[in-house]
Amino acid sequence: MLKILIALFASAIITMPITVTATTIEIAHPWSKAVPPTSNVAAAFLSIINHSDVDDTLIGARSPIAGIVELHTQSNNNGLMQMRQVETINVAAEQQQQLAPGGLHVMLFNLTEVPTIDSHFPLTLTFKYAGEITVNVAVKAATYSGNDNGITHDVSHDMQHHH
Repeated sequence: MLKILIALFASAIITMPITVTATTIEIAHPWSKAVPPTSNVAAAFLSIINHSDVDDTLIGARSPIAGIVELHTQSNNNGLMQMRQVETINVAAEQQQQLAPGGLHVMLFNLTEVPTIDSHFPLTLTFKYAGEITVNVAVKAATYSGNDNGITHDVSHDMQHHH
């Protein structure tokens, strides 16, 4: 599978016009927890890896399955878990920013389609410098914690493929 992805990615780079530079932002392991069929909210988690020597900022997100998509943080305030919206999420140069349960994450509200286990949904992330990157978010069981090392990285920044 990885050889196929590398071959696809390499051929995409070869066929791109020379003036286009590959994005410096990599999105790894995008996932979401399955929610009850009656739910109208979901959350997405992922790793943002900045391969450039310039800081970048996640300034927004959208998905066709949600009416509203917001960037959020969760904090523990004297034992009370509080979730609040943040305007941006900074990704320092040559660093990785983890969006994970209990911390920074992407919230999807007013769902038009409820994510079910083993399905995928598209999520477009908008960065100040890297622009838009769309990934396919894998939907996992509600008990999933994100610590599965067997997940492959999604290197298909502009290509659409399904695992």
